[in-house]
Amino acid sequence: MEKLSGSWTRVFNKFWFVPAVCVVAAVVLAQSVVAVDRWLPENLDSPWISWLYAVGIDGSRGMLSAIGGSMLAVAATAFSITISVVATASSTYGPRLVRNFMADRGNQVVLGVLVSTFIYSLLVLRTIRSASDDLAQPFVPHLAVNLAVVLAVADVALVVYFIHHIADSVQVDTLVHGVRRRLLAVIERWHPEESPEELVRTAGGRRGGGQVSAGAVGYVITVNFGRLGSFAAEQDVFVELVPRVGDHVLPEEPLFRVWPEHRAEELADRLRRTVALGDSRSADQDVRFAEQQVVELAVRALSPSTNDPYTAVNAIEEVAAGIVAAVSRPLPGDTVQVDGVRRLRYGVVGLDEIVDMPFDQIRPHATGHVSVLFALVDLAARIGSATVHPAVERQVREHVDVLLEQFRDSAPNPRDLARAERHVAARLGG
Repeated sequence: MEKLSGSWTRVFNKFWFVPAVCVVAAVVLAQSVVAVDRWLPENLDSPWISWLYAVGIDGSRGMLSAIGGSMLAVAATAFSITISVVATASSTYGPRLVRNFMADRGNQVVLGVLVSTFIYSLLVLRTIRSASDDLAQPFVPHLAVNLAVVLAVADVALVVYFIHHIADSVQVDTLVHGVRRRLLAVIERWHPEESPEELVRTAGGRRGGGQVSAGAVGYVITVNFGRLGSFAAEQDVFVELVPRVGDHVLPEEPLFRVWPEHRAEELADRLRRTVALGDSRSADQDVRFAEQQVVELAVRALSPSTNDPYTAVNAIEEVAAGIVAAVSRPLPGDTVQVDGVRRLRYGVVGLDEIVDMPFDQIRPHATGHVSVLFALVDLAARIGSATVHPAVERQVREHVDVLLEQFRDSAPNPRDLARAERHVAARLGG
């Protein structure tokens, strides 16, 4: 399993990266098109391109000023309103909604194009010269000015797309589908249908070993397992990654254990560079965090302030896709072999944790909503019928028993209790 984000990838995923690239492209484009304008002859007789010269010096200046100023104002207004809308929605469905908005590539491209249009217009505007300017020959970059008009038209289309995209992105269905896709992606990474040959499962960790401390505080975001295994083979050592992806570590806590232990200090810096620590968790390699995002939507939807059981049912149905994929496949490997020699061991998220999360976190809020209780029973039935692990089948049956017992203790309407018992019997056979 390769690392998804190192130093460069984290920069690439920053909200400002795409706008910065667009600005650089705008600078290069402006200089290039103006250079072409300087190379072209002053007058062209071809009727096909004579329309390029229809705007004079004053008209070109006014047009570029209007395009540049309006695009920057549109960008600022659109994104300020959007942040307000997203902040309001995040108060209902979780603060990570703002992070998802910042990570959305479409939003980054829209901001980048709007800002780069302003930069392009500004740079082209400064090249226009009139006969009254001191020590300058009259010059109007007709091609560059008309290209600015084309960019302005494209910006209008982007603004329309952006409004539609934002309105769609804050809808509950879109949010739930988005977190489900992220969960499925990380499940596919950790629980592939066919495990790579270099990955095997081992009974447990070794005793002892030289300790490599984390050296910093933060969450384990991503680990470059491929590089880590190759490095261990190159150095002829065995390495164990102590925390799992998603765990929080302190500077003095162990990050690695190395055998033979006297090599730990020597290899510490290079080992640390294979692990990315951050201030917040990421769903790139963190199964627990990806699943938690789906479950959190259900929990927040059942809060008294929101009271939206339909969204909770939707979230439970979506989390089933990831859990069923995990339990229907063999257990993932936790040890990397290089040329038949075990070189790296790391902790994986167990199926019991994956299965427990939705039941443990949603169950306390489900007794007041029969539809949510039914959805959890259906989730258990789906997991039980899909799993290839008998322990998981027993586990979901225990969750349903606890759920039904808690529902009885809440003194429900006799009719609702009878319906719940019939539903359990129909889905799980007793």
